[in-house]
Amino acid sequence: MKKLFLISMLTIFAVTVLVAQERRGPSPEMFEKIKAEKISFFTSKLDLTPAEAQAFWPVYNEFEKKRFDIQRQIHQFERMPDEKITSLSETEIEKMTDNYIGSFEKEALLLKEYNKQFLKILPKKKVLMMYRTENEFRSHLIREYKRGQKPE
Repeated sequence: MKKLFLISMLTIFAVTVLVAQERRGPSPEMFEKIKAEKISFFTSKLDLTPAEAQAFWPVYNEFEKKRFDIQRQIHQFERMPDEKITSLSETEIEKMTDNYIGSFEKEALLLKEYNKQFLKILPKKKVLMMYRTENEFRSHLIREYKRGQKPE
């Protein structure tokens, strides 16, 4: 009986901690740490000169903010509970699907617009490598996250 009580209490505690973390989300400090790591990662991989870095980062940060806003709209739709979707009218569903597809179109136009700006700032090869480096950095973050989740 004591074991059952102890297991129940530990389970309740673990669930409470997980729910509290889920509500809080990532801290601003974590975002700053990731941003600093990204700057270092990109600067190293792209071999940016100080002049290139000075011109590149303000434009890239602006691009990333706009892209993040578009992706947030996409994720809001993707995380919508099934119950809400089933309660929508046909007109609302059509509007949502149009908005969803429209978000991808906005992202594509944003990429096209900023690609032109990046090509004015960096050599073409570095722009191409930048796109690859974005994916490499995302993979790097996922590996680091998984590494942090392993019990030690």
